[in-house]
Amino acid sequence: MIVEFIMEPLIVLAEFLVGLFPAFPRFDNLAVTLGPVAYTLQFLDMFISLRTVSACLLAILVTYNIKFGWSILMWVIRKIPGIS
Repeated sequence: MIVEFIMEPLIVLAEFLVGLFPAFPRFDNLAVTLGPVAYTLQFLDMFISLRTVSACLLAILVTYNIKFGWSILMWVIRKIPGIS
């Protein structure tokens, strides 16, 4: 009885805090929605190899990320006094 009296407000508070989070979206019609996108990608794959395009995009993204990381590293090094 005493434990229930103490725990009841905590349970109500926990339910209130969980209720503040937004609900997850439902993905019931995801296959229907992505059907035209998949059809378009299959059509484009007849003319341009999507495997090659994705490999090129991956190479570009890796290059830019390495360049960005290098610029951040050089910025940090230049902030150290006595190092030019």
